[in-house]
Amino acid sequence: MNTAPTSQSNLPPFQSLRFGLFASALSGLLLFACFPLLGWHLLVWFACAPLFVVLAPESRRRRAFLLGYVAGAVYLAGTCYWFVAVMERHGGVSPLLSYGVLALFVVVFALFFGGFGFVLAWAAGGSVRRAILLIPFLWVAMEIARTYLITGFPWNLLGYAVQANGLRQVAAVTAVYGLSFLAATTSALLAWIWLEPRSVKPRLALVGWCALLLAANILLAPRPLPQAKRTALLVQPNIALNIAVVEQWAPWRDPTRLNDLVDLSVRNVREAGTLATTPLIVWPENPAPFYFERDPIFRSAVERMAHEARAYVVVGSVNYADAEATQPKNSAMVLDPEGRVLLAYDKIHLVPFGEYVPAWAFPSLVGKITYEAGNFVPGTSYQTASMRDGGLGVLICYEAIFPQLVRRLVPEGPGVLVNISDDGWFGNSAAPFQHLEMARLRAIENRRYLLRATNDGITVVIEPYGRIIARLPRHEFAVLKAQFDFLSQRTFYTRHGDVFAWLSVVVAAALVGSGAARKRKSRG
Repeated sequence: MNTAPTSQSNLPPFQSLRFGLFASALSGLLLFACFPLLGWHLLVWFACAPLFVVLAPESRRRRAFLLGYVAGAVYLAGTCYWFVAVMERHGGVSPLLSYGVLALFVVVFALFFGGFGFVLAWAAGGSVRRAILLIPFLWVAMEIARTYLITGFPWNLLGYAVQANGLRQVAAVTAVYGLSFLAATTSALLAWIWLEPRSVKPRLALVGWCALLLAANILLAPRPLPQAKRTALLVQPNIALNIAVVEQWAPWRDPTRLNDLVDLSVRNVREAGTLATTPLIVWPENPAPFYFERDPIFRSAVERMAHEARAYVVVGSVNYADAEATQPKNSAMVLDPEGRVLLAYDKIHLVPFGEYVPAWAFPSLVGKITYEAGNFVPGTSYQTASMRDGGLGVLICYEAIFPQLVRRLVPEGPGVLVNISDDGWFGNSAAPFQHLEMARLRAIENRRYLLRATNDGITVVIEPYGRIIARLPRHEFAVLKAQFDFLSQRTFYTRHGDVFAWLSVVVAAALVGSGAARKRKSRG
């Protein structure tokens, strides 16, 4: 027997399109507020609840897609608003076209959220309880898709807003996706209470879940670490992102600024009095025209710094994949105290619009923001540097947002992670603070110290539980002297990778398949 479709006026208020769009936009705004600069982290536990309230009972797939898409669009536009200033200031793009780049980004990446709503409605078919069960697994599946598809842009995944120190340690097993699962589950249970107000089960489930979270936060609270014994000096040169200023740093024109930076680094090593262990000097990724493999002046200056300081050295450089210098590589050079090269690491995951323009983004109209001519080419080798007492893995800038990449850069034995970055491209937006929050999870996931040197901030030392133990103010020319250790523990995540995330994908697929089978059976 066919039933006539329910008219809009007869729907419960929370199932009307107007309410649905409002709830979706509200979730988008709450998700935006979870992250810096607002940084209202507690919102992460119920930010998705309004969206889930309207999605869980929804069986109309197109409407569910629209509701998810609206939430994603509001959230992405809010957290990535800095695209406009970056493209306008550094990409040479007009204000109108800059907004067009942001709009194109939002249009494309909000599809993941629309797809989340579509699949949820298709699989649950309007059953609230099936939807509530599926939501956290499907959310993680959606975040995995954001990590790997369309160049990969897992910026501000839900789990990064979870700030409870104990719960964050779950990431050593699950990576950031486990934290997203916890937050999405909490919002789903809150939505269940709204949708079934007379049922006791949702309330009992939420109370039990909250008790579990509180207990886990206490039991997993990070312990104090012993005093670290090794010294790192993270140099923050604060070079302005201005072509005229950058050209003044060209060593072949005038090596004065370069030599001053070398002398400052050596002097700080000597003042630190690091006689017991070999120190580590880290220069950031920066806009200065430093070409280690092609400029003998720059190369000799860096070799002199390593030799005079008797230190290991990490410096950023632009190298080339071809003799004609048409294929630049964003690289990091690691030298030993004798000035010998231990590692030339080439950045593997490049920044869309920063180092190259994706083919789908109208490259003839939109240029990249870096000064080098031609699109950068990616590296392919996950090598680390072998030092006397441990290994060193380098990740360059944007690579810090990819957990699956960073785990492959963790040295096999005792080691440390070094993140060099130039967040000056972001200006005074929220992006540098968002970038830092993502880098902190990489330290937790792999139980390693993470030394983060940036051009103009935020330069920090992050200990293996994700706590910041030393930092420099932004926009200052300074050197951060801090302690670290080579650690050898290999977490579940370091050893096995995204097992949890892919299991969530499998569970989501199984639940979706079950829903599809149920529909076929009911039609038969």
